[in-house]
This record gives sequence, structure tokens and C-alpha cells, in this order.
Amino acid sequence: MSETKKQFQIHLPGLLKVLAESLYSSKKVGIRELIQNAHDSCIRRRVETKDNYYKPRVDITFDHTARKIIISDNGSGLTEDEVTEYLSTIGRSYTRNLGENLAILSPDEASQLIGQFGLGFLSAFLIADEVTLITKSYKDEPAVRWRSSGDVHYDVTELEEEVPIGTRVELAVKPEASFLLNERVMIDTVHQYADFLDIPVHVSGGAVVNATMPPWASVDPDLAMKEYVNRTFGHMNPLAIIPLHDQEISLGHDSVTVPMEGFLFIPPGTMASIQEYGDVNIYIRGMFIMEKHTRLLPSWAKFVRGVIDCPYLQPTASREDIQQDDMFFKVQKAIEEQLAQGLKRISEEDPQTWKRIILGHRYLIMSWSLKDDAFFREIMDMVTFRTPQGHKNLKEYTDGTDYTVYYITRELGSQQDQLLGAGYGVNVIDASGTIEPIFLKKYAHMNPRIKLVQMDGDSNQLLQSVPEEDYLSILDYYRQRGIRARIVSFKPEDVPAIVNYPKDAEFIKETRDALDKGDLPGPFAGLVGDYVKRMDIDEDMLAGTLHINAACDLVQNLGKYEQSEARDAALELMYQMARLFAGRMLDTADVTHAFKISATSIQNLLGDGGSRDE
Repeated sequence: MSETKKQFQIHLPGLLKVLAESLYSSKKVGIRELIQNAHDSCIRRRVETKDNYYKPRVDITFDHTARKIIISDNGSGLTEDEVTEYLSTIGRSYTRNLGENLAILSPDEASQLIGQFGLGFLSAFLIADEVTLITKSYKDEPAVRWRSSGDVHYDVTELEEEVPIGTRVELAVKPEASFLLNERVMIDTVHQYADFLDIPVHVSGGAVVNATMPPWASVDPDLAMKEYVNRTFGHMNPLAIIPLHDQEISLGHDSVTVPMEGFLFIPPGTMASIQEYGDVNIYIRGMFIMEKHTRLLPSWAKFVRGVIDCPYLQPTASREDIQQDDMFFKVQKAIEEQLAQGLKRISEEDPQTWKRIILGHRYLIMSWSLKDDAFFREIMDMVTFRTPQGHKNLKEYTDGTDYTVYYITRELGSQQDQLLGAGYGVNVIDASGTIEPIFLKKYAHMNPRIKLVQMDGDSNQLLQSVPEEDYLSILDYYRQRGIRARIVSFKPEDVPAIVNYPKDAEFIKETRDALDKGDLPGPFAGLVGDYVKRMDIDEDMLAGTLHINAACDLVQNLGKYEQSEARDAALELMYQMARLFAGRMLDTADVTHAFKISATSIQNLLGDGGSRDE
């Protein structure tokens, strides 16, 4: 059987429709593509003519009567042959060819060119049902007019009249693109796509619309970047800005330098903020590609936003996204290294700013560090914790100590545990959030010399048992009332008593209450009930244990009192104060009852001074 080679047949109107209407998501992209073409034409003229006096310019004007948008440039223009070869041949790009030729001999000039695919001009048909192009090449050849309605034909006419060097594109606007005939909309579109291009863009003959330089290239980049964040992202006071620069990354056997400009910033937040960001606006050679891209930053950087311009990123054909190729991951690695270095620099050189970052995005930073070991190692000595001596990171906390970390895991009762720790010179960390205890355990796992002591589970080790003989009358008073009590000694000595509860006491009490009320579904109730039973904690234990401080002068004196209404009132008041101070296992009714009994005890004390056994 013989093989026959045949040629593809292209139905141009159908192809134009697919490319123009399906390749791009917004009709405004057509303006971006035409501005980019004008930009590259100006760069081409500057590169090829070496004219030191040349001043590039792009103009966008309107003919409202004819419903036209006109985009003009004073760039290199095109000859008739170039119009045929590049403009009318889908997929051919003069800019790409020029860039490839310049890449070796003049990489700086090549890096200024944006176009690659030879498809951008088709986007004009997103906006217009007829496109007319008038162009005059700097090569001193006749001007040419090219016209197409998007069908299989186009007209090319050599013009005899005098035409300035450059290109003029006239778009006969479709009804559905009429919104682009509005000057304000066009100015906003230029701001969105072309703000960073170094060639000025004018709208309706007015002043330059685009900034013509990115904020990091400004005379005062710090101020310019802050103003840009305020204007573009709506964050009035970013907590920190980390400028980006070229970054050398290791490839194992070799290394590569990733060219990069832009900045990352950390939005303000609150202690309770769980707002996730982790996105960047992407530019390539000054041309806007897309906003809020979420895959380029490392996964842990959910508290970071930014603006990145990197020529190594490869846009998709529509240039509304970037390709996730090998170079993408190199850029991602370079960004991650710079971000980690920037955060470390802030923590070391500007601790107040770092404190605001941690407070503003604490939950996200700690949460993602638990999922990413590399990130955890970077920030584990930067994260600060609340202690009675102020916010400290774990390195500061353990410096000059035996590397024991004391912490509490519940907010209720934490003051009691912190006070107990302070009596022994122990600085107790508030780890009452969900994440903090897990973070501390991971920290201890990575630092074997660290020992963790959970004060609301292990603080009893700070209570020293003492003989009961001198305090039997006090113990009898409490035990007769069904109150578990112990005589111990602890610091600070001014505290007469504290109440401690078993670990997970709140969970057990709430679970038992739910079981009693039938609030848990059958199978689940059985499983939970079995679990609670295995914990073997009775109601007396759940009521807590009163630890009476034998080191306290008040307790020592009460031990010498004979039984009396005043003494009993003092002991009752001491118990209720300890319960209230513990701050746990009390509902509204319990608190009200405790205050009521305390008030009665005070009245009894006022009424009877008691008798003392000298």
C-alpha cells in the first residue's frame, strides 16, 4: 500500500473565531496585545536604528462618530514583505525572531522584547469586526495599508501619501465591545496591563497614562512600593516589604541565576486572622500577565502577597497564565529562598516588625510550619509566645536555662499556672491555642535537649508534700464537706491555696453531661462512654483538689485556730477564692454560688473575731 502525503487545509474564518474568541478570556486583552505590539515595534526601532535621539511613544485615541479605537506608535513600522510574512502569517513573530537573534550578541536588548507567539494581533478581532493597519517602515519603503474583516481574505495597498514612521491600527468596534470606547475604561486598561512598560502611553492626546517604571525602579523604591501596595492591593500599611532580586539557586551538580524583580509584602492582620493569601501578580518584561497567581509562592507562604517580574516565566499562548514547566520550579525555588532570607533578616534586624508579623498571621505561620519541615526549621526560633515576661521566641526563652519549657494549654486557669510557675522562677508559655502545643512538641522533637512540662498537667511536680499533723483541723473541715484537700508547700508563699483539676477534666465533664442528656447519637455515645469510663476519674476528682499552701502565713495561723464560725468562714472563703482564681469547671450558676458563699463568709468574719489558741 502506497503512502500519500497531504497538506492540512485551514479554514481561516473558523480559526480566527476560535483563536480570537476562545483563546482570550476578556475583550480588554485585545488592547493589551496591541499595546505590546506597539511597544515591541518601538524597541525594535531603538535597537535596529541606534538612534540616540529617538523618543518612543504610543497613542490611543477614539473616533466616536465612526465607533473606532485607534492605537498608534512611532516604532519601526513594517514593509509590505514584513506585513505578508509576519502580520498575515499566523504563528510567525518578527519580535520572536529578533529576540532570538539578539539573545547572544545583545541579551539586554533581547530582554526588552515581549512578543513570542505571533498570535497577539488576532486578538484585535475580539474587539473589531474590521481591522485596518497603516504602517510605514523606518527602512524608507512605501507605506502600506492592510485591511481584514476576519475572513479568508485581506487587502494590502501601497500608499502614495506621506505617512509618519510607525504603525496605526484602527479598530471598528463591535457592539459587544462598545465599553472600550470609554476613555476612563481605556485608561484603567492601560494601568492594568502596561503600567510598568518604559514607553509612555497616551490616551486621547493627554498626559502619559502609565507609570513607565515599576515601583522598585523608582528613586525612592521603599516609598513607591508602599504606595503601590496601597493603590493596587488596598492594604494601607503592609507589615513588611521584601524586595526581590536576581537569585542564584543550586541545582546540585550546578547552579543557575534566576533574573527577577519585584517585591513580596505581608499584609496587616489580627491575632485571630486566618485570611489566606499566598498569591502574586505576575509580569513578564513589564507586561502584566495575571493577578492572584497562587502556585508560584511556596505552599507555606499563605500570609504573603507580591508582584513579580521574571523573564524566565513562560506565558501561555493567551498570556493570561504561565506554564508550569521546569523553569517555573526554578523561579519558585528562587522566590522561596529570598522569602525565607527576608523573614530571617526581619526577625534579626527588626524584631518589632517581626513581632507584628507573628501576631498578625500567627495561626497561618505556625500551621504551615507544621506541614513543612523546611519552613519549620526556618521559623522555629522566630515565632514568639506570650509569657508573663512578654513575648519571647523559644531560643530567647531557653537561653541561660536548663532547656525546660513550661507551658499551659488552656486559657482558663492559665493565670494560676503562670503564677505558680513564677513562684519558682519559671516563665510559663501561654500555649492555649490549638496549634501551639503541637508546635512545641515538634520543636522538642527537633531539639532533643528540650524538655516540655505542661503546667496544666504536670504542675503538681512544683507542689511539695509536707506533714499533715499541724493542719489536721483544716483538712477535717474540708473533708467533712466532701472537698478533696492536700497540705503542700509551694511558691509564691503569699498564695494560700489553689485548686487543680485532672487533665481533660472539662472534656470529661462536658461529655458526661452530654451523655446524661442524650445529646450524642447512639453508636457515638457508646464509644465515647467507654472511653470516658476507661479514664477512671470520679466526680470527686472532677471537683478538683484544693492544695493548701503550708508556706503561707495565713494557712499557718489558721492551723492554730480552734474551730469557730469565724475560722470556718475564713476556710470557706479561702476555698471559694481558690476556685474562682482557678477559673475552670465553673458555669454561671457555680460562679454565682461561689460569690454568694464568699459574701456570707465575709459577713461571718465581720461578726465574730474568733478565739485563738495561744
